[in-house]
Amino acid sequence: MTSRTRARRDAFLFTAVALVTITSVDCTTDAQSAKVTAPAAARFIAGDPNSAAGDAKGFISGWLDGETVALRYTRLFFCAEPPTSAVSTKCEVGAGATIAPRSGPIPTIYALAPVGFRPDASTIHCPAGVVCLNHPHALDLSRVGGPDSVFAPAHSHIITDRQAGWHHTINIRVTSLAAWNEIAAAKTLAKLRELQAAGRVGPDIPTNIYFFFEVQD
Repeated sequence: MTSRTRARRDAFLFTAVALVTITSVDCTTDAQSAKVTAPAAARFIAGDPNSAAGDAKGFISGWLDGETVALRYTRLFFCAEPPTSAVSTKCEVGAGATIAPRSGPIPTIYALAPVGFRPDASTIHCPAGVVCLNHPHALDLSRVGGPDSVFAPAHSHIITDRQAGWHHTINIRVTSLAAWNEIAAAKTLAKLRELQAAGRVGPDIPTNIYFFFEVQD
């Protein structure tokens, strides 16, 4: 084997290892783990949002009525234009959806984002920089004064019932550790609304992002 052939072989092996590394990442949330595969994000673009064929399945935590519950995600996220979005996922924060994955009323999931501080890791359901299961890898935050492409921002979830299926995301920005800790202790939408009324937490921000899950007992 010549030195040139060996160099080409080594370069190919390095590239292959790098691709495997960036397309599979483990996301651990409240002692539950889920694997997310990057090619899935591209698959949804041309796929049927109401078909779970080939989509990963696993658990992410959420808060419901004062408890931490396991949310079993079984389908990839759904985002569609309009509104226009600067990212390939088509997921937009700051503008509501005009296209839903199904007809009829759809329940809400509240995505709480810490801004300007770092909460205790045990209170974060999806850590920053890690693409959680069936979540978009990028969001366009330009409509709320942020960058037009943000990779996997940290957030936690509040839901208000045990209805299974699609949920429409409302984004809420929490700007102080004290307010975050109060929400994490209460684990309820009522506490969140109390803090919003007091001006200690940001308002509801519309998105075009949908997630499909069920609450696992």
